[in-house]
Amino acid sequence: MVFATSGTSGRSKKGHAEAEEFIQSALDALSAHVAILDKTGQIVGVNRAWRTFADENSLADRSYGIGTNYLAVCDTSSESLADVGPRVSQGIREVISGQRSQFELEYPCHSPVERRWFVVRVSRFDWYHDVRIIVSHQNVTELKQVQIELQDNTNRLEAIVNNIKNGILTIDVDGCIHSANEAALQIFGYQHDTMLGKCVGTLIVEPFEGEPLRKALRGENGYEFTGVDVNGEQFPIMMTLRPLRLDNGRMYTCIIEDITDRKRVEEERLERERVTVALEKERELRELKNRFLSIMSHELRTPLASIRLSHDMLKKYQHVSTQEERDQALDNINTQVELLSDMVSDVMTLSRSESEGLELEPDDVDLITYCRDVVEEFQFNYHKTHRIEFECDERIIRAFLDRKLLRRALTNLLSNAIKYSIQGGKIVFSLKVDGNEALIAVTDSGIGIPEEDQPRLFEPFHRASNAEAFNVPGTGLGLPITKQIVELHGGRIDFTSVANKGTTFYIWLPLQR
Repeated sequence: MVFATSGTSGRSKKGHAEAEEFIQSALDALSAHVAILDKTGQIVGVNRAWRTFADENSLADRSYGIGTNYLAVCDTSSESLADVGPRVSQGIREVISGQRSQFELEYPCHSPVERRWFVVRVSRFDWYHDVRIIVSHQNVTELKQVQIELQDNTNRLEAIVNNIKNGILTIDVDGCIHSANEAALQIFGYQHDTMLGKCVGTLIVEPFEGEPLRKALRGENGYEFTGVDVNGEQFPIMMTLRPLRLDNGRMYTCIIEDITDRKRVEEERLERERVTVALEKERELRELKNRFLSIMSHELRTPLASIRLSHDMLKKYQHVSTQEERDQALDNINTQVELLSDMVSDVMTLSRSESEGLELEPDDVDLITYCRDVVEEFQFNYHKTHRIEFECDERIIRAFLDRKLLRRALTNLLSNAIKYSIQGGKIVFSLKVDGNEALIAVTDSGIGIPEEDQPRLFEPFHRASNAEAFNVPGTGLGLPITKQIVELHGGRIDFTSVANKGTTFYIWLPLQR
């Protein structure tokens, strides 16, 4: 009767025995290794788990320690438990004396074949007016291994997070910072303890609300904010928020990237691009200038030479030439002067359009009559060299147009059709309604435009490569001016061309409604 006390009657002993048997059965059902001590620290009882542990670990004492003073055993623990035994004995003494109600300690107890951890728990209870101490050793190896693995995983995760170059914060729904990695601390210059508890809104200039916050919460590849470090210095950051659903509430992972270097690199790239564009424009201007001087010097030389020839003939042969010869010379001078005037007018028009823009003075125009008049003028002037036809099946087409500018555009197209067509060639000027627009088409059967020249056809001073081969005069200004005039009217221009077969230019102009 290890739980019994002295001085009890027979009936009491029987009751105590039944109680002891009941308690022993209860203790045997426990998985913990349990020993019952009296107030001196002597072991007065153990459970089945205690005995099984002793058998499995080859302990020689077949009494399983019953009758042994457990305090003495703890005080003289083996070297592997030298720092545990005294602490356990001290805790037991404090429970016996009533200094504390219970004592608990986790300790390692490794065997040669496995690593083990136990938790010892000590508490007291009264047994028929006497003190008893219950000491239980619970094997917590599995729990400890899980804890160790969890801690290892936590350490690895912390190491990874702290080695990420981007700042990582966890914040609650109010924006309060709960954790920060090393990069976040370095980005903003805070110490760990001063960063925690701050509102993330204090780290940026912009209000942490509205559309920027909504975009950041949606994780739209980051949203740019202006960050503020601990010294008040501002710098650009990219922030992305991701929701975290935890058992204790909703949190957010705030990923922050200091984009100062990226911004600097981007600004340097943009500056290089600006310089490149400026240099390219300068090169284009030089080429344009050289092309202009080359074309104008060539195109001016011919009419000036013709004027000089006619002038010299009139001066030298004035008394011997007939009136008809003198009239022909004067007509030639007049024609060449008009040609020069047209060249100068083209240059002035292009210059004005690029500097201040052409001024549109629209008027209500009967487009059929207007176009027929332009074509008839060319028919009159070129009826000996080309067949020029006007086609229109419409009864009336009206539009708001600048008569002077549109005549310039149509004249350029007809002049080009004549210049680039062989003598006797056919030119067709057609006019019709195309939806809400008037469509004008000028078709020739001339030398066409080489495919490689077509993309640059509307550039100032650009001429097709076959123009010089066929000795076709021109400044390369007619089509750019025509395009500007058409677009000024809200229209558009296009063309189709096949080398050695001909070209058709199309102009669409908005109709009057």
